[in-house]
Formats: sequence, C-alpha cells, structure tokens
Amino acid sequence: MKKVVLFVFLIFVSFSSFAQNGPRERMKAYKVAYLTEKLNLTSKEAEKFWPIYNNHEETVHKLKRQERKQLKTLREADNSPDGLSDQQAGDFLSSHIENQEKKSRFRKKLITDLKQIISNKKIIALIKAEADFNKRILQKMRERRKKG
Repeated sequence: MKKVVLFVFLIFVSFSSFAQNGPRERMKAYKVAYLTEKLNLTSKEAEKFWPIYNNHEETVHKLKRQERKQLKTLREADNSPDGLSDQQAGDFLSSHIENQEKKSRFRKKLITDLKQIISNKKIIALIKAEADFNKRILQKMRERRKKG
C-alpha cells in the first residue's frame, strides 16, 4: 500500500512539474517516474535513495555544463583545434581529463552510498534503467527531428 501511495505521489509531482517548469524539470520528473517504476523501491528505500541520487545528478549536471562551456569557448576561438596553441590545447585536454575523472569519482561514490540503502541487484537495475531511459530519450529526439 505504501508503494502505491508513493508511486501516485511521484506521478502527481511529475505531472505538476510538466505543467509548471521548463524542459529540464520535465525531463527530470519523467526520469524520476521511470526509475521509480523500474527500481520498485520500498518507501523506506525511496526516502533515502532520492536525496542521494538527486545530489549526484545535480553534481554531474554541473560538470556537464562546465564541459559544454569549455567546448563553446573552444568553438568560438576558431572552430577548430588548428587555431589553438599547443599550450591551449594541452590546457583544454587536462581540463577535459580532470572533468572525466571527477564524473567517475562521483559515480563511484553514488554506488558506494547506494550500497548502504538498496541491494546490489537494485543498483544494477538502476544502471540498466538509466541506460534504457537515455536510449528512449534519444529515440524520441530522433523521431521529433524526422517529423520536424
């Protein structure tokens, strides 16, 4: 019964987010509903899972935003690596590698933290559900491009 109430609540929050917020918030609400369905978390698990997961997602989002900013700066400079000095290219690569390492460390921390809350099988289910969700989103984007 608690699972049903939790699921209904999350669906309600998701729909209200669709109506009030921008694309990023709608996507986040859709992902929450999708992961909730796929992971079949108990209410106790969900109570501990979502703050940790949301914190991880926000951290990774900031890193991705930083990456996009760096790439934009690179594109604006000359639109090709040929316009960079070797030092600038090296700085960009160092920053890129550091960013990738940070994402990897945050992912490892997420899994370690989640092991205290949910089973290893549910963590694997999370990894699969995230991949499936991303695949669905890409498919929908491709379909929209074909139509538009």
